[in-house]
Amino acid sequence: MTEVEMTYDRLDSSELRGTTQADYLIALDADLQVVAAHQALYEEPRFPVVELARSLRVWLADPSRGDFEFESMSFEEVGSIAFRQTRQGWVFGSIFASELPPMSLEWADVELCCRQLISRVEEDLAGLGINPGEVLRQ
Repeated sequence: MTEVEMTYDRLDSSELRGTTQADYLIALDADLQVVAAHQALYEEPRFPVVELARSLRVWLADPSRGDFEFESMSFEEVGSIAFRQTRQGWVFGSIFASELPPMSLEWADVELCCRQLISRVEEDLAGLGINPGEVLRQ
């Protein structure tokens, strides 16, 4: 099985104009990269990483969770980031990257990947003086 990591650079708050949860979710973005087996699977500039962290947090908290397909206020399409369960394990996917190599992931690796992204977003929000609990709440 393969380890996967979601990371980002350059969290940008220059578009932030308000203080509602929705303002934070859509106005804070960064250059996202998903890496597995030391290979970049997906890269997207100006990705809504705060909104992604909130969605992942909600998904992880759901005891009856199924597949994850990111539904963003910033994209018309659903599934810019997806984790789908197969018989071989979990698979990362994106509607914007159809040629991804098939890689089976253990649930523990998917969960760790998601929790690490959420933790980093929480730290970065706090560093900006923003309460992460308020922004990432359900």
